[in-house]
Amino acid sequence: MKLKTNKIMIVTLLAAMLVPLNSCNEDELQISNPNTVSQLAFFNNEADFRVAVNGMIHPITAVFFWGRVVHTGPTLRSDAFNVVPFANNTTMSTLQGVPGVSRWSVDMFPQLYQTIFRANTILEEANDENLPAGNGRDEVLGQAYFMRAFANWYLAAFWGNVPLVLSTPENQDEFFPSAATQTEIFNSVLSDLAMAASMLPATWSDNDLGRPTSGAALALRGKTNLYMGNFAEAATDLRAVVTSGVYSLLPAEDYGNNFNVVGENNSESVFELQFAAQDNFVWGSDIPLTGSQSNYIIDYAPPTYSLDRGHYINPHILQTFEDNGDTVRRNETIAFDYPGATGYGGTPFLEDFAGDIEAAGVAGVDALFTRKYAMLFAGTRDQISPFGENIGLNWRIIRYADVLLMLAEAENENNNGSEAITLINQVRQRAGIADLAAGLTQDQIFDAVVEERIMELTGEGHRYLDLVRWGLAEEVLGVGSTIAGGRHPKSLAGESAVFTPGRDELIWIPVPELNANPNLNQNPGY
Repeated sequence: MKLKTNKIMIVTLLAAMLVPLNSCNEDELQISNPNTVSQLAFFNNEADFRVAVNGMIHPITAVFFWGRVVHTGPTLRSDAFNVVPFANNTTMSTLQGVPGVSRWSVDMFPQLYQTIFRANTILEEANDENLPAGNGRDEVLGQAYFMRAFANWYLAAFWGNVPLVLSTPENQDEFFPSAATQTEIFNSVLSDLAMAASMLPATWSDNDLGRPTSGAALALRGKTNLYMGNFAEAATDLRAVVTSGVYSLLPAEDYGNNFNVVGENNSESVFELQFAAQDNFVWGSDIPLTGSQSNYIIDYAPPTYSLDRGHYINPHILQTFEDNGDTVRRNETIAFDYPGATGYGGTPFLEDFAGDIEAAGVAGVDALFTRKYAMLFAGTRDQISPFGENIGLNWRIIRYADVLLMLAEAENENNNGSEAITLINQVRQRAGIADLAAGLTQDQIFDAVVEERIMELTGEGHRYLDLVRWGLAEEVLGVGSTIAGGRHPKSLAGESAVFTPGRDELIWIPVPELNANPNLNQNPGY
């Protein structure tokens, strides 16, 4: 039984302020809402805290964050995807978004602060009486520290300089916090993840599969250190995950199980978000078991099936697989015409994708389509809802292969080239392709990491942030780039669909947030 079957929503713990009105009796205005549970009355025992933990996680998996909008926006910015423009739905993914007009930033931002608010509340309300010391207390507080760090990680990575809220606001001044720097937020993430790693178990029982573990905390901490350029610290954290003995790569024949329902929460999964199939589509609801279906199918389905017109995979991605002789990962990453290729429900590819192939010809691009998370395994096209409500496929946030490649990168930066090559070769050996040669230079090993991450992780939401932190975003996505088979990677969206340095490293602060908080400033370039 997975965590996804037990998402219970805690009633949001907010105090209402009553404003006195002229000619009214104030006593008559003091009316209690019978539909709410006060904060003081709720946190009585461990069971209450465990319910609160489930409510804390919900905004992250909801439609307005990892349930869909993250995919529609930042992750599809990658050079892997030539997005077919669809009004304001795709302006973030085509690097054309502007504040106050383009969608999605305004939707994602509050979800993260909802999780942070709920995590803060859990941490503040716990005491020796309602949550006595022991494994239960550690599990509850460890999850709160992890999820607060998780939410702050995305705030720092996507928006950069935003408020760092580590306690529940108590007065007027605290309602309008100033922005912290990206470094300050990442440092807070490191601190919270250290606490989480010390409290969380290495594994959970079957009834709680999917909850964050000590390994997940160390992996995210290592990733944070890597992003900050703390390579020695990153190596320490990531090495602890590798030597824990908890995780292992799936065999080559099961690689595709990393992206289907059968393989959820497997030995390669360090942290994955739990999604549930649901009877009805509910847009943006913060109610248990609503808004947590796999709505992201909209963004990964092929053009004639996607409700947002979809995208094509750029040919340089396929070429990377071909150059390395990698058919194992190629065939689970890209849907295209190769011997034995299939489409939805096992239908022969040329039959199932006939309309999409024709659309590619009209658009003048190669007929290459996303396979990961497009739900091809789940049935024929007429059996799958384009909104994804009848699919509950988990999203893998951190896989063990990603940990190995991040550790390889850190070791290379630490001048441990031979160890970096050994780690990369573990990933290559699973795919059945040739090892890297010994004695590569530091620059050559870095290039090998970049290439390996394309083959291992394309379509999983890492590429764009990788390009930004490596300083390669302008080269790959900027003006004049012809990396995509002689075309710009975003050619379908027009000449303005290019990476602009000094702007597109981050996304725009939502205009409603700027209007509500005079202490915030818009990100540069917007």
